[in-house]
Amino acid sequence: MKKLFICSFLVFVGTLQVCASSLNSPGNVFIRQKAGDLKSFQQAFLGQKDRLKANGFSAYSLHQDLNDPKIFILTLKCSDLDRGVSFVRSPEFMSAMDKAGARIPMVWYGLDTDERKYTNQPKMSGGIVIAINQVRDYDFWLKCFKSESHKHPNRKYENSNYSIHHLPGSPAVAIVVHEASDVSKAPSFMISDPMNGEMEATGVVGLEIWYGTNIEEGTF
Repeated sequence: MKKLFICSFLVFVGTLQVCASSLNSPGNVFIRQKAGDLKSFQQAFLGQKDRLKANGFSAYSLHQDLNDPKIFILTLKCSDLDRGVSFVRSPEFMSAMDKAGARIPMVWYGLDTDERKYTNQPKMSGGIVIAINQVRDYDFWLKCFKSESHKHPNRKYENSNYSIHHLPGSPAVAIVVHEASDVSKAPSFMISDPMNGEMEATGVVGLEIWYGTNIEEGTF
């Protein structure tokens, strides 16, 4: 399967096909961004806590890229996806993150199909896998995905806490998030021949995956 590389601009352009009012519903925003170091990134992000809350965000999780310790992944739960995306793209939020030496972020987002669960966990083990799929028919893909047990014998790690997020379009976007007990085992499984065959059979035409080690999770 041809791998899909998506920058934040292309994701934004793709959503222009969606009626704005259809995004005024709960969803999640996913940000992948390079910065100077973990401490400064945490401080810059958490320094925006009140503004994030005022713009409809209620929870977050923070992760460090599996392969590059200076790249960080944020997941953010919001009550109004359109408003939330506008805020994380705003000069106000961007300039605050600049204090951490943050580079231009890659931003994914989707409306909740199965919402992501958050709790207050200042220290976490394990990791996270975030896969963005471009699919021919979202309803068909979703039916196929939910019919699977996802307990493949060759996975080599425990998978849990699945959530699904989507954007309508042609092709549609389906974002799948799950926790991994040992995220270092995830890349080889996610791009294995059986997984590629399964994705092709369910109408996936493009794929990109982020892998991160868990740092913390909390609510605002």
